[in-house]
Amino acid sequence: MKPGQRLAVFGVGGLGHLAVQIGLGLGAIVTAVDVSDEKLADAKSLGASVTLNAANTNVIKDLRREGGANVAIVTSGIKQVYDTAFRCVRPTGTLLVVGLPSESLCFAPILMAATEIRIQASSVGTREDLREVLALGAAGKVRCQTSTRPLSEVNEVLTQLRQGQVSGRIVLTPR
Repeated sequence: MKPGQRLAVFGVGGLGHLAVQIGLGLGAIVTAVDVSDEKLADAKSLGASVTLNAANTNVIKDLRREGGANVAIVTSGIKQVYDTAFRCVRPTGTLLVVGLPSESLCFAPILMAATEIRIQASSVGTREDLREVLALGAAGKVRCQTSTRPLSEVNEVLTQLRQGQVSGRIVLTPR
């Protein structure tokens, strides 16, 4: 990303809250999209310029009104979120696949050709990506939000994760 470009982060949980901070560290104008007002408030406190609740607003219309996103990153594992994110990317922009849905992703070839949207996926970054993220962390621009829970609560934690109720990361401790 280049400074001043628009980044839309779809899903502001464990990965998304980091994407908001990394985007800001790279100079992006960040829009956070989620269905949880609590997670959107977290994104706003992290510096997101705009937050959109996909449960009660037309995200595509709102993002397209601003010219669309140069980059949309989807950290959610829900196929419908990808469908929405794809339509929010401006022509020649990039859709980053990070969350892994159980269903296959499919976008209309005519739309892909007409808009020249690039779709990129990666389970890990390059060494240069790692250096850049570590530099942002060392500069205090990226901080992972964590909470601790005892290992005995693992089933409750997994249920909360499945229901999208976890902000940041949870660390399970032996006691």
